[in-house]
Parts: sequence; structure tokens; C-alpha cells
Amino acid sequence: MKSLILAAGLACTSLLAACGGSVSVGSGQVAQSDVESTVAKQLASTTNQPVPSVACPGGLDAKVGASIDCTLTPQGGGATLPVHVTVNSVTNGTAHYTAQVGQAAGGGNKTTFCNDNATLDKATAAATQPSDLVQIFKDNSSVVSDFEAEAPADIISDASTLANAAKAAISSGDATTFTNQSLVDAGKKVDAYCGQNSDGSPLTGDTSSTTAGS
Repeated sequence: MKSLILAAGLACTSLLAACGGSVSVGSGQVAQSDVESTVAKQLASTTNQPVPSVACPGGLDAKVGASIDCTLTPQGGGATLPVHVTVNSVTNGTAHYTAQVGQAAGGGNKTTFCNDNATLDKATAAATQPSDLVQIFKDNSSVVSDFEAEAPADIISDASTLANAAKAAISSGDATTFTNQSLVDAGKKVDAYCGQNSDGSPLTGDTSSTTAGS
């Protein structure tokens, strides 16, 4: 039976971030379904991405230091990420907690990740308008998923933002979000990380970059 009401939402900048939230305590524990649905919905809301699937092994005790390890899977599939939820304080009948979304198992592989980025950059360079990106992402859906799964920890936030936006475009048939400055900036950060131009070619004079087929 649902005995706790989730109060304040989570504040997150991406699917791989530390998030904070609050829960109105009714019986000493937040129900499993409440933890799963609230974390999922708020992450989607704050990142403007489709609601992911969050799975937890049980409820969350409303006690300082209580924690639970859950998993997050983006809508449409892709890398499954760990989510560690911890209660930081309980005041006036409200439990305050953080939810930390972590790195996918394996820690990523820069060579594979940058190969995938070069492949996607080369493909999307042919687009003349946002609507062209939908079919390009459909044709490269496995590359998009691999791109996210293999992202190293120091670039995974931007990679996940781009991958989830691509998956959302495939699902909705609308890729206009890729004109948003936040996604443009994320793409530039990934290209700089890989030492690549926006068409997938290596930056001039950059001997450390990795491109498709190398």
C-alpha cells in the first residue's frame, strides 16, 4: 500500500549526476515503486529526455545514512547505469536524499567511443536540416547505443545527453532538439575530447585522435 508521498523533485543536470530530493515520511520507509517512479520522472524532466526505467530491489528506509542501489536504463535501451540513493537527513517528517547516477559497467573505452563518434559525425554531416537526422540515427541506432556504453567517465555526461537525445528523436520522429545550444555544446565537447572535427575527421596536427577504421 502506498503510504508515503514524494514531495520535492530532483535537481539534476544530466542522467549522470548527483541529484537531490525529499520524501514526506508516513511509515518510516519510501515504497520501492515511489523511489523508482520519482527518480525516473524527475531525471527525465530535468534533462528533457524520455523517462528512463529505474529498478530498485526494495524500499528506502527513512533514516539518515540509509541507502539503496538501483539501476537505470534509458528509454529505447542502451547502457544500464547504477543509481545509488542515500538519505542525508530527516526533518519535520521529511526525508532528504541524493541519487547518484554512476558510470556504466566497464568504465568505457576511449578508442571505441571515439570511433563511434567519428562514425556518427560523418553520417550526420550529410544532414541539411534537423529532420534528416531522424533516419540517420535510425540507421546508426546500434552505434548510438555503443557510443553511450563505451563513453569514458570524464565525458559520459555529454555522451549520454547526446545519445538520449538521438534515441528520443528516433522514438518521436523529431530531431529539432539538436538545434538547442546545450546539445551543440555537448557535441563540441565530445569532438574536442576525441580530437575530431564535426565531420569526424581528425583535427589538424592532432596525432592522438581516433577515427573510424583506425
